[in-house]
Amino acid sequence: MDSSSIALICFAAVTVAALAAYLFARDLSGVTGSKGETFSKRPRLRRIHNVFDQQPATSLLGKFDQSFDRLVLENGSDFTPLSAFLLLIACGLAIGGSIFIYSNQPLAGIAGMIGGMIAVLIIMHLRRRKRMQTIQEELPEMIDLLARSTHAGASLEQAISIVGEETKGPLSFEFRRCARQLDMNLSVPAVMKSLSSRIQLIDLKILTSTLMLYRKTGGNLPTNLERMADVIRDRINYRRQMKASTGAGRASALLMTIVAPVAFVVLLVAFPDHVSNLYTDPIGNILLLIAIVLEVIGIIWVSRLLRTDY
Repeated sequence: MDSSSIALICFAAVTVAALAAYLFARDLSGVTGSKGETFSKRPRLRRIHNVFDQQPATSLLGKFDQSFDRLVLENGSDFTPLSAFLLLIACGLAIGGSIFIYSNQPLAGIAGMIGGMIAVLIIMHLRRRKRMQTIQEELPEMIDLLARSTHAGASLEQAISIVGEETKGPLSFEFRRCARQLDMNLSVPAVMKSLSSRIQLIDLKILTSTLMLYRKTGGNLPTNLERMADVIRDRINYRRQMKASTGAGRASALLMTIVAPVAFVVLLVAFPDHVSNLYTDPIGNILLLIAIVLEVIGIIWVSRLLRTDY
């Protein structure tokens, strides 16, 4: 690769990094409140349409785009999808460029760039998973407080506001947002639909459906909420038991997922002659492609086996 190509790549990397830094500073400027609290008393209501306002896509590219937007917006950060995408590119260029400069191997640089982008996606996925687990753990206590508030004579709108003000955590932040939407004269069904679209949890969908049905037909809401809280606690206990029972399998799957790519990158950087036949020989290219496909199939297969739908 000549010097002009390297200069062009460096210019593109610096431009993307500068744009990403600007967008990060813009997004993070409003994350904390006046006292530095992560969940401020009056959460911002975005007026820009995002993936939560869109209909499910039908094309493959549209589904992939919406999945990435949901991953960004559901992980608890205040980044926009554009900022997260630029972070993805910047990390890939930084890691891949460093490996390319060190080894002077284009394939090593490409592998490093892909690895850096995958690492960012994994971090965002773990953040979203942790946030959803936290919301799942908070949900029974929130429902109990909602039941006690309505049993004490508060209206549904007042109970939602009480739950948001008297509790802490990501779910209380969402309830405060619902309370603000209700203050803006939005109907309870519209607010509950917005909440269920922002948080894709089966238990929360059941709660929002119950509140919408209560608004339309009435009924004994406190008793229904108390029973729902007990059912959700049973489901949480089942998930915990399932997680403990499949701990060895999940650890083995994680080990199999990490070892092969890491070993290949290490050999490619430290001992390039040992793996040069994989990208210089046609048969080596076929074997490398087969290995990547089998690795991806194995990861998807094991993840589906260990997934709990109940």
